[in-house]
Amino acid sequence: MNYPEVVEIAGTEYALNTGYEYALASIACINDPDLGEIERAYGVIAILYKDEPEDMNEAIRLAIKYLQRGKEAKANGPERPRDMDYVQDMDYIRSSFRSDYGINLNENADLHWWEFCELLQGLTDTCILNRIRDLRTYDLTDVKDPKARSKIIQAQREVALANPLSDEDQDTLDDFYAQLKPEDL
Repeated sequence: MNYPEVVEIAGTEYALNTGYEYALASIACINDPDLGEIERAYGVIAILYKDEPEDMNEAIRLAIKYLQRGKEAKANGPERPRDMDYVQDMDYIRSSFRSDYGINLNENADLHWWEFCELLQGLTDTCILNRIRDLRTYDLTDVKDPKARSKIIQAQREVALANPLSDEDQDTLDDFYAQLKPEDL
């Protein structure tokens, strides 16, 4: 499969930094509670683009589309609980890539973002990352034994995801995404 290496803005092609680490840095920038909306946008553009585009609005729209792998954001349906964080789970991701694919992510920084995502989705159910994700979302309603229930709850606490954003910061981030209409992506 050919993965995108450039985007076209107003008839000019702009090269992208396509390695997965650039995409992860962009996502971290977007989720940074200490940055304002404009800082996030400029940060993403500075990280993803090799040269700064003139049309910043189009550049951020295409950057978000690239980060979403060309897919539209899902607007309808029940929201799945968050079970993974690229930053917090990077050790699990590295271990899983090494065990399932024999890929050392420390030596493959140029792995294209879209391929990284495809490989991430294809990890086996038995890899450490997916076992952690399953534990985080494990439904305790059928666990009747108090000792077993307590043990699972303790394990869930140990691997729980941190929520670095306050409600206000999350609202700001949601507003940022809301400005990017799915039909524009």
